Amino acid sequence: MSFDRAYTFIYYRDMGAARGFYGGLLGLEEEAESSWTTLYHVRPGYTIGVVQDGKGHLRATEDKPVILCLGLRDGEDIWALYRRLRDAGVKMRTSEVELRRVEGRVFFCEDPEGYVVEIVQRPQAR
Repeated sequence: MSFDRAYTFIYYRDMGAARGFYGGLLGLEEEAESSWTTLYHVRPGYTIGVVQDGKGHLRATEDKPVILCLGLRDGEDIWALYRRLRDAGVKMRTSEVELRRVEGRVFFCEDPEGYVVEIVQRPQAR
């Protein structure tokens, strides 16, 4: 058996806030799948789907037991992305970009609905 794509669906009360974060601040390509679901393409084969609360299979909840981990391409400036998100008022969960032996460069923040987003970059990236 072989799969050719993966999606993570998250449930949102404010679709405009999701658009501002995923489409605006992170610059992900946006595709309207329906009147209540927007897809944000991270890379070929992986997509984050944002679903309007009250639609779809689940409901938006206060507890967000998931971390969306996004791997930043080599050569991209992870410190600039950290500053851009922080300066835009995004709630940061780390006080700076951390350098870790295994994961490389990493920081955590929250999206507007409260989901934790982890941004990582390979250890050998600039």
